[in-house]
Amino acid sequence: MDKKMTTEFVTRTAILLAVALVLQMTLRGVGQPLVGPLINFVLIMSVYLVSVGSGIIVGCLTPLLAFAFGITPFFPIVPFIMVGNVLYVAFFNFFRNKIKKAGDIYAIIFASFIKYVFLTVSARYIVVLFAKVPPKIIAAFSLPQLYTALVGGALAIIVKRFLPKSMFLHS
Repeated sequence: MDKKMTTEFVTRTAILLAVALVLQMTLRGVGQPLVGPLINFVLIMSVYLVSVGSGIIVGCLTPLLAFAFGITPFFPIVPFIMVGNVLYVAFFNFFRNKIKKAGDIYAIIFASFIKYVFLTVSARYIVVLFAKVPPKIIAAFSLPQLYTALVGGALAIIVKRFLPKSMFLHS
């Protein structure tokens, strides 16, 4: 997490959270195949543009806000989405700092796989201990999670390459 919360950190994080919320609200009828990658894109852009702490904040607040606005109808899965998002941004940041050659690409692959495994195991084996999980939720929190994380991360890697260095808070 960041050692010091600056106004710029808070402002950028709030803007990224707002972007994620607008995407969720405006595309709510489109569904997971489009919204999922876009939210994962915002999560990785939070890491790029601000810090891993920003990505964690956005990753924790987006599922809560999605539930509050009726986008995510099944509350028992929300804490698991939050943890999955934290794992995604934290492992992305970890692997991109550890792997020098093509680090961002490998980091997205590894982080996406970790998020996918966590959410799949959670939906199939953990959430069912607390609530009756609809089959649609189990299906949504399996292989589609790998797809959405990979596509969103790949999009973030591409967009990052076209942004000027001045846009990055920690550069």
